[in-house]
Amino acid sequence: MSYKIVIFGAGISGLSAAHELAQLGYSVAVYETADEPGGFFRSYRDKQDNLPTEYSWHGLGPWYINAFDLMRHIPFNDKGSIFDLALSRPVDFGIFPDGGKARFYDHGLRSIPSMFRMGGWDFVKWSYLMLKTWTSDKRSRVKYDKLNAARAWKPLLSDTAYKTWRSCFGPWIGSDWSKVSLHTAGDFFRKQLTTKAIERHKADRDGPGWTQKTGAGWLLFKGPSSEYWFNPWVKYLKAKGVSFFWDKALTKLEFDGTRITSAVCGGEKVQGDMYILALNPFITAEILAKTPALEKQEEFRLFKPLIAGGPHVQVSFRVAFSEAIKFPRARTAVVVCDSEFNLTLFAEEQVWDEEVDLGQGVRSLWTGTSCISSFPGRLFHKPVNNCTKEEFIEEVKAQILSCGALDELIKEANGGKGLKDFPILKIEVWHEWKFSSEGISSPQAKWVNSTETEAYLPSQRTPVPNLLLAGAHTRTQARVWSIEGAVESGRRAAKAVDGRVEVLDQYLPVWFKILAGIDDLLFLVNAPQLIDSALLAAALIFIWQVLG
Repeated sequence: MSYKIVIFGAGISGLSAAHELAQLGYSVAVYETADEPGGFFRSYRDKQDNLPTEYSWHGLGPWYINAFDLMRHIPFNDKGSIFDLALSRPVDFGIFPDGGKARFYDHGLRSIPSMFRMGGWDFVKWSYLMLKTWTSDKRSRVKYDKLNAARAWKPLLSDTAYKTWRSCFGPWIGSDWSKVSLHTAGDFFRKQLTTKAIERHKADRDGPGWTQKTGAGWLLFKGPSSEYWFNPWVKYLKAKGVSFFWDKALTKLEFDGTRITSAVCGGEKVQGDMYILALNPFITAEILAKTPALEKQEEFRLFKPLIAGGPHVQVSFRVAFSEAIKFPRARTAVVVCDSEFNLTLFAEEQVWDEEVDLGQGVRSLWTGTSCISSFPGRLFHKPVNNCTKEEFIEEVKAQILSCGALDELIKEANGGKGLKDFPILKIEVWHEWKFSSEGISSPQAKWVNSTETEAYLPSQRTPVPNLLLAGAHTRTQARVWSIEGAVESGRRAAKAVDGRVEVLDQYLPVWFKILAGIDDLLFLVNAPQLIDSALLAAALIFIWQVLG
């Protein structure tokens, strides 16, 4: 079979590339290993009780400019787009300790000390390191990308502040705090707090029109991801002429030394003018290894070190209750900051449309994710990697039920009834995770940024003129494995085919550019970082004045 554009992978990046090229009239075919679209973002309904489940926790931040722009062009139904009708209002993230009160971002940057249980000196030192990441460019990409963020902040913060601060890395950055780099953490929060993007949303059943902008909360979908994004999206793309082939795994690329001549997919030979690999990097590395001459090409040589750290284990679960549980705040997102498994929770019914079925007999449905797999739990003293499924569920229950701040808010909103007064109907773990004595695994290995991978992100363009890459593991301005990174990468791959494709640039304040440029010069001559140099200069001037 022959097409103009052949895309392998129906996740966010592959569908984004297909979307842009189909809009321009190209003949596009998408081949997907699974029997459905969505990749790591998709949802699923349990066949026995219709319980909706999600592969993982996910949200959309105010700097997700390409993602939101794309959603404006996808019809949700005949009344409006995904952007207009399928997105929730911002969720209200809170830090919930086992002892003490939940703290929220109620007062902007002034909220940070209380949220993360910092003293005044903690906050000064926290800000010092954050500013160093913001005022570095080359130093950050070359040096800070190899430093673990949690380890870098540890000597600067009190033990309580340090443990609370690192607990947000999984829920917010989507990465394991033991592996995420200082470069990634700093850049993530810089975008969150400095973006100039303003997304204007229409009135809905929750109230009048509203805006999402710098420092604002994250958005979710008003229903399961596949039902509220991927199913309408695929329907739209099919109407645009895109051909989809499910259960068709790419097994080999035929390379003549200059170009890709064909691909073997699902036992069939597929030919196209251009090919886009929008697969996760673990599968991509396997495909490349089958053709050594291709694997040796410049961008493709990066894949072995890119995946050397192995996949990221982030296990999602659902806690179903037969009674409705209220929250005193609308759309409350919970970071269980003293949890060994770095749990984050959200009650789906707080944002989902009323007509969305929560499952048989379910009145409240909490979705959650464990974000770190190497830290021992409190009951069995095993990390997620080594737990049985039953042990994992018991650990999740124990870590949730011991969260005093969450219990306090539940009592406040439910007439004194606490967490233990609401019997759990069921705890479900995403169905693809397999627990065994050899460790936990999933058929789709998940990649995220880490101290071991930052230096090896490939470009969308490759030395092979008719082979492109897409995926949040490629180089983007988003700079972090995310929905925005996936959409941007798909658009950049499509732009490499046709220059008419528009890719929106992330905002970087002018003063950051200037200061980072100065630090680039300091880094070139092995001088201390700009902030350190400024502090050193101030200290020398002070000493000079005292001695003088």
